[in-house]
Amino acid sequence: MRIVIFCIIIVFLLPLVAQANEQQEEKNLVQCPAYGHYWRSYKGGWYGAKRVVENSSEANEIIIKFYVKQKGIRVHRIIESPNFFQAEIINQKGRVVDTVIIDKRTGRIRSIF
Repeated sequence: MRIVIFCIIIVFLLPLVAQANEQQEEKNLVQCPAYGHYWRSYKGGWYGAKRVVENSSEANEIIIKFYVKQKGIRVHRIIESPNFFQAEIINQKGRVVDTVIIDKRTGRIRSIF
């Protein structure tokens, strides 16, 4: 009789254990969309997370945080447009190495160079 009860309990518990295991695996699985996903940056902060940028000093702060580890790289000029800020990134020699835009609604940086 005890064996029958034990077998019945196992039959009912196995699906529950399997379902819990599947849910745990889904939590550990990172699904990244092809475009538009944001993640914890090694430089600190959530790169790509929405952040409204209202003025050029905020745009400059975002660019500096993004390019901070690169020696000799600095922001030359920031131009405001209706939907974004455009910034020129220059090296030590004064040459433009990149031109980026910072979206005003999201704070995301994209190279247009």
